[in-house]
Amino acid sequence: MSTNDLTKKLKKLKHVQVYNTIFQLIQDGTYSPGMQLPSEPELARQLNVSRMTLRKSLALLQEDHLIKNIRGKGNFILKTPETKYHQGFEYLQHPIYASLSSDITKVELEYRIEVPTVAITASLKQETPVVIIVDRWYHSQNKAIAYSLSFIPIEVISKYAINLNQEEPLLTFLEEKIYESGKASHSCNQIGYTKTGNYTATKYTLSENSAFILIQETLYNGKDILVSTKHYVPADLFDLKVQSQSC
Repeated sequence: MSTNDLTKKLKKLKHVQVYNTIFQLIQDGTYSPGMQLPSEPELARQLNVSRMTLRKSLALLQEDHLIKNIRGKGNFILKTPETKYHQGFEYLQHPIYASLSSDITKVELEYRIEVPTVAITASLKQETPVVIIVDRWYHSQNKAIAYSLSFIPIEVISKYAINLNQEEPLLTFLEEKIYESGKASHSCNQIGYTKTGNYTATKYTLSENSAFILIQETLYNGKDILVSTKHYVPADLFDLKVQSQSC
């Protein structure tokens, strides 16, 4: 390889060199978990690179879950997840907590009781006189960032003695208890892409972008469906881990 060709190749890989530099600064504690990186102009100046090169490096760091960009604030060093939900999606667990990269500070719930439509009956794969339709908005600090829409047959409400006179019992059931031993035996999750997240969430605009990951979750007890839910997560906040092993 000629000197000229080598120079061109190294120039193309400049963003990788910058990635390695920032990576080392994270590893040696110069940039610690939760710390904000300098602004892009300042960091580019410190590293003596163009902002375009720096942005490529930052994109790689985000891809490797080392930093997170918060719109309007900047780039922050990520902490190593310690929550039980990040053990892998092959375990029965709440899809929002398993896949959302931001911390949830509040869950807002509303529900209504309706006669099921043909579409709802088809999703539940059973006849039921009425269905509980539940909206949940997941807030990080003061902003709603994810949304879940659930359908529950009235028989499930009766079976587990859920008091609908208050929101808390229903919220606790959907957020925690249904995933515990003795409730749901297993789930089926279909993951896809959608642009309907913002207007499906109705009450809040979840993201400035229209790209969402849709997780269609069906929770079973044996052959019976307990709850059918659509979970909407902004694509830029979606981070899902699945552990695999040989058969």
